[in-house]
Amino acid sequence: MRVSGGVLVDAKERPVTLRGMSTHGLGWYPRYLNAGAMKTLKQYGANVIRLAMYTETSSGYLEEPRNLDFVYIGIENAIAENLYVIVDWHILSDGNPLTHMEEAIAFFSEISERYGQTPNILYEICNEPNGDTTWEDIAAYAAMVIPAIRKNAPEAVVLVGTPNYSSRLRDAMASPLPFSNLLYSYHKYIDVSPEAEDSQEYWLQKAVETGFPVFVTEWGINGSEGEDMDLANARQFVKFLNENQISWCGWALSNAEEIHGTISPDCDKLSGWGWENLTQGGRLMFSSFR
Repeated sequence: MRVSGGVLVDAKERPVTLRGMSTHGLGWYPRYLNAGAMKTLKQYGANVIRLAMYTETSSGYLEEPRNLDFVYIGIENAIAENLYVIVDWHILSDGNPLTHMEEAIAFFSEISERYGQTPNILYEICNEPNGDTTWEDIAAYAAMVIPAIRKNAPEAVVLVGTPNYSSRLRDAMASPLPFSNLLYSYHKYIDVSPEAEDSQEYWLQKAVETGFPVFVTEWGINGSEGEDMDLANARQFVKFLNENQISWCGWALSNAEEIHGTISPDCDKLSGWGWENLTQGGRLMFSSFR
């Protein structure tokens, strides 16, 4: 795949839309990296899995470098099911990606050296820059990390996070990075606040209109399970993404006791989830893969 005209295309220049799930933190929920889980996602129609390797947190990569094995297990099982894989350097509490740039370079260098010739792999270099992180900070970070990936994987698609938890596209749109085969990450959680929703949707619409390449690497539904979930707006959001060939991953493949888990907290199945095993948000995401 490569990026052309703001969307992913295949070798014959046909548009490709990736739809699937993001894992939760691999150090917390490695159980869903098994081959059966990948097969189940594919049976529902998913064609991508995002592997969220948290960085500066408990059981994250910086605390437990051996958790890199979870990335390899996820990649291998996804490849066996012919799924695409996003390797996600999941910064969050360490809001500025420059904080651990050297570690990120080492991380992506090792993975791209192993999988540089594997067409399934996409590289997301900074999940959610936040706090006072500027687009200039992100650009400086990308200028160091992207060449480290491209040294081993010159044709790989790279995803770049945007400011304010990957919700602010306008800075990147005003000053795109000087690299080919890039997509810019955008995250949306339905019903954050009316003001934030209006601003976010305006810029996402502008990105579509101008052919600016966006990948929604995370989206979810706020509220509580049941009537408080804004399923109507969530359906409209997915409809917009699919109609405009914007690739996406839902958050998150886990049975965590939180609203964004897609597997019911009382379900202990590691794969083969039926409709009754999914939360309302999970049902919406799983039914939207195709």
